[in-house]
Amino acid sequence: MLAIVASGWVAFEISLSGALRSGGEQAERRLVLFDRTLEAIIERFHYLPSSMALAAEVRAILADPDNAQRRERANGFLSRLNDTAGAGELFVTAADGHVVAASNWWAYDSFVGENLGYRPYFEEAMADGDAKFYAVGTVTGVAGYFLARRIDGEDGPLGVAVTKINLGEIEANWWRSGELIGIVDTNNITILSTRPDWRYRPISQVSPADYARIKPQLRYGPQGPGEAPVASAIWASRDVNFAYVAGDDADTSGIFMVNELRLPAHQWRIISFTPTGPLFRGAWLAAAAVGLGVAALLLILALLAQRRRLLAQRLAEHERLEQRVAERTEDLHIANEALREEIAERIRAEDAERQVQAHLVQAAKLASLGQALAGVAHEVSQPVAALTTHLASAKLLASRRRDEEIGTVLGQIDRIVDRLAGLTSHLKTFARKQPTAPIEADLGVVIADALDLVDHKLRQVGVDVEYSRPAAPIRVVGNPVHIEQVMINLLANAADAMVGQTMRVLSISVQQAGATVCVVVADTGVGIPSDAIGSIFDPFFSTKGPGEGLGLGLSISYGLVRDLGGSISAESVPGRGARFTMILPLARLAVPTERQRVD
Repeated sequence: MLAIVASGWVAFEISLSGALRSGGEQAERRLVLFDRTLEAIIERFHYLPSSMALAAEVRAILADPDNAQRRERANGFLSRLNDTAGAGELFVTAADGHVVAASNWWAYDSFVGENLGYRPYFEEAMADGDAKFYAVGTVTGVAGYFLARRIDGEDGPLGVAVTKINLGEIEANWWRSGELIGIVDTNNITILSTRPDWRYRPISQVSPADYARIKPQLRYGPQGPGEAPVASAIWASRDVNFAYVAGDDADTSGIFMVNELRLPAHQWRIISFTPTGPLFRGAWLAAAAVGLGVAALLLILALLAQRRRLLAQRLAEHERLEQRVAERTEDLHIANEALREEIAERIRAEDAERQVQAHLVQAAKLASLGQALAGVAHEVSQPVAALTTHLASAKLLASRRRDEEIGTVLGQIDRIVDRLAGLTSHLKTFARKQPTAPIEADLGVVIADALDLVDHKLRQVGVDVEYSRPAAPIRVVGNPVHIEQVMINLLANAADAMVGQTMRVLSISVQQAGATVCVVVADTGVGIPSDAIGSIFDPFFSTKGPGEGLGLGLSISYGLVRDLGGSISAESVPGRGARFTMILPLARLAVPTERQRVD
């Protein structure tokens, strides 16, 4: 309903606006045509006052108004001139306003002898030379349009030549056209109209003061203009002027569209009244037609929607049936897939079990090797101690004999023996079972010990080590052996990653950050694949080839660092190396003041 009402209202507005615009354009064209007709009638007699003013008969009577012979000649001239021109009346007034000659001198209502000096056209012509004036004749009682021209002599104005034009012809033509037309003068009074009852009535309400000023002029007859206006009200709407005209005649009462055309030459306005009833009826018919059309369209759409819903319902039922079949098929497919997945999972579990068994065997081998290495370190420590004693005796003998070459050789052997003793001591300490009580470790010593243990591997690969050892001790919370084990795993993995690389540089940095210390181990190896970076700390996960690793080193390191209250993370760019960051809690803060390079 809203759509129907809205579409009907829009159609009404568009139709009415178009009708008003079209009606206004037609009215303007008619007004222009009426104006041209009026001007043609007036222009046809425009030459008469000038011709009268130049005539010798007219000038002669003005020179001697009491001369009966001259008056007769002047009257005859004006009669003959008017018979040719066809104007209403022609007459000549003396300078005092008395009519001295007229074309209707023979009629009972002749102007001859009348004093018209009070008429505005006489006063204006005497003052300005020319005058135009519409009024009801005081002698004949017939309205007309007066054209006046002053007649000048050698000593001043002699009088005024006046032509009265009867405009009843134009009223008759307008009436035959069926139009409602009126000419309104400067006083807002209708002087000509196709409706006789509109004549000499104000087109709209005239104030009492203006009415009192107009009535004594006798311009509209002795009775003066009517008081009742033609239009009871005039208002503007939709860019158009409307008027309400009251009356008993249905053709000339109601609401009309008002159009006007100004005539500056005469100071008049031609006003046309166009009935709005047909315009509004056409607009309502258009609104009804559009409303019915929209209603029919909506009904068709509703039927189509209903049909679509029925088709959709049938399709939905068909789809539900197909969905049930598909669900049954999908259930069977899922069951088959689950069975296949279970079989594949069991195969993977068996493979994983075999790999774990292989890894455990390898771990057992390494554990046995570690135990054997601890035993070897214990057994080697006694010969090393004896060798140290014998070297001391040999150095004493060399000093007594003052043999410097032997002393130099013995000093070099002594240093080698000291290194071997320190290495065996470190191995025994690393292999010894550690206490569970919380202890502290010097991070610089731990890193140095880890470098000593993997030194042979780093030299074997040809790795350059960049390490800035802090001058002051950095105490961290944790077992030094556990931290050393983590560092050995990181250093060994870095060395393995740089095998075959052109540039082999291992960087170790230590930085304090508040209550923690950050240890960064970076290499220039092959890096870690992006799809494996999230799994490198998982047990038995390794990116090395078969037989090169168990995949437990980083997993154990992760657990050791976590137990110490720290964290370890990794980042890598494939082909450009990897970077491991270990964060440990500080036991005592220390500020590093010296940097050392170890190659």
